[in-house]
Amino acid sequence: MLYLLVQVNESIKRIVPEHVVSIEFTNNQFSDLFGAVTSGEYGDREVEVFIRREKSESWKKVDNGLKGNLEMLEVLKYSQVKFCLIEKTHLDTPQITNTLNAFDILMNNSYQTLLPQHCTEYNDCNKLYNEIIDLFRNQNVGWTGGVHDTIGKAFVNRIMNAIWYIDPHLSTLHARSCNLPVFFTQLKTYQDGETYNKFYHTSHHKKNPLSQQKLVYLSSSLELSVSQPWANNDVWNQVIPATLSLIEILKKYAGYLTITTTNMNILHHSDGSARNPENDCTMYRIIACKNENLNDIYSQLNYVLLEKQMYEYIDIKQYLPIDIMKRYRFIKELQLTFPIGVYRYHQGNYLGTINYVWRVPENEDELNETLKARMLARIHKELPQYFTRQMRKNVLNKYSYIRKVTPAVLRMLHFDLTGNAAVTSDVISRDIEERLRLILTLADPNIIFDLRTNNGFKGTKFNEFWNETDAYFNEQNLLAVDERRHGTILYMPLALSVRDLREIVTERLKIIYSDPLPFTIHIPSDEWIRLQFCPTNATTTRSMHHTGQFNVKFKVQGRLLRKSSDDAHYCAALFRYLREFCIHYKQWTCLISADDKHKVPIGEDVAVSTGVRNRRSMVAQNSTLAAADHDFTKLSITPSVTFFISIPNEISGSFYDGQVFVSYKDATFEP
Repeated sequence: MLYLLVQVNESIKRIVPEHVVSIEFTNNQFSDLFGAVTSGEYGDREVEVFIRREKSESWKKVDNGLKGNLEMLEVLKYSQVKFCLIEKTHLDTPQITNTLNAFDILMNNSYQTLLPQHCTEYNDCNKLYNEIIDLFRNQNVGWTGGVHDTIGKAFVNRIMNAIWYIDPHLSTLHARSCNLPVFFTQLKTYQDGETYNKFYHTSHHKKNPLSQQKLVYLSSSLELSVSQPWANNDVWNQVIPATLSLIEILKKYAGYLTITTTNMNILHHSDGSARNPENDCTMYRIIACKNENLNDIYSQLNYVLLEKQMYEYIDIKQYLPIDIMKRYRFIKELQLTFPIGVYRYHQGNYLGTINYVWRVPENEDELNETLKARMLARIHKELPQYFTRQMRKNVLNKYSYIRKVTPAVLRMLHFDLTGNAAVTSDVISRDIEERLRLILTLADPNIIFDLRTNNGFKGTKFNEFWNETDAYFNEQNLLAVDERRHGTILYMPLALSVRDLREIVTERLKIIYSDPLPFTIHIPSDEWIRLQFCPTNATTTRSMHHTGQFNVKFKVQGRLLRKSSDDAHYCAALFRYLREFCIHYKQWTCLISADDKHKVPIGEDVAVSTGVRNRRSMVAQNSTLAAADHDFTKLSITPSVTFFISIPNEISGSFYDGQVFVSYKDATFEP
């Protein structure tokens, strides 16, 4: 089987483009290959055959022509074949005496109307280009003088760019009465009920709306073409008016976008709301109808209002139909068996209208303006408020100088304090605000989950190393609580690098499992060990990479730093002996850790100094900061914390597990 690149040419014109053909080389000639490629269309023509190995080589003519065997391609390892048709010469036709000269040929060609050539269709944009040319050919239009490849091609490209850009937004333009000209709806794809720019809808890229700058650019480029002299020719009577209509559509919607953008910028920078009850509400009275004339769709509303007191309003949103036109008729034809008042507030945009109704007395003499005013005050209090961006900026800028307050929290404070019902345009910010609102509503700190526990490698590859590290911390008593007893995260009481920790744990593993270590025990890198600890600052971006496998911050607190002492080894050994004693006699031992906290003074309402954590305080200019000494309070309560430690089975176990009990003692009778 041969796989060949075959093409068919006539003079300098390529009739059949180069493509791959498969054919058996045994018992086949070049005539069989030529017939398969051309489907027998040129069987009566004389053909020359040329072959070559690759494109860098020159063509080599086959002497036997179509009678040559294909086996030569297999022997010579040639894979490219070109068939050239020889032009027919009519010898029997008498020679015309009056032949045209070159000048006459050029003049005749200059009067022929030509169109740009089709391009290769790699995508739908090329397809649109070719269909525009086909549409022009059906209208028998074209360019003379050989400008079809310059001016003509530029005109077709400009129409293609305009239609391609507005193709995904035809429904948007139709909503503003900007319809595509009928002439361009005759394009083949539109006739088939399809669109060109399918990538806009199927891709995962951002869907950009129509741009005013882009529309102006496209309309200006089309104006450059239609203002040229060739556009005044009568053959373009169908195309040019349609192009002018397309230009008008682009300009009309660009003008609409300009006006809308200007109005929105004015609104965004305004210090007042776009909608308020002063300008956007209507209130009117509807007289009663007879019981037999009551429409069935108002029966439920009529019954509910009949049970209400005078001037007790309700929102009729739940009684409105879902269909827009039915909803419109429901409000327009509203009439009950008793007089009612209607209050309508137009929120604008897509939010619709808020409708309140209430019962009113039948006689005008019984109208109570006081109750009516109170009712309107309650209605105005319930109406949603939509603040502009400038109003929100004014509030956020005022409190943005407070440290450790994120923009999301500031926006939540703004919404809660002002009652602003506007929704944040950014999707991510909107999700954050919804979660903050849920957290603040539930007031449950356990709803927050640290997702850093999901970080990193979840296999068991380094389990032996982590277990031995945990045992090393417990055995050497290398963990300390917070210096202020805040939080549950422990700290390192001494300076220790990650590299030293890695070497220490590795040596301990070698003692247990022999040296060298078995292939089943793996040692992590220094960076991976560091990421197993809690981050020193949980609010930084780098903290997202920590896993928090060890509830320890790899840093030393300033309060735990001490100078070297001769008794340091004695104290550490004494505490170790104490723990080993408890482990050895575990069944007869109860290890308790107890501590009395600072006294809580009670009694007279007199400021008493605590004597600890002295900091600067703010005092008025002519005042004196004075407080009674903490030793002279008459009565006080002492909180006492007792920790019953669960004794582990070995020294490497944790001595921080157990039960904690808090009690209170009278400082006078229980010192």
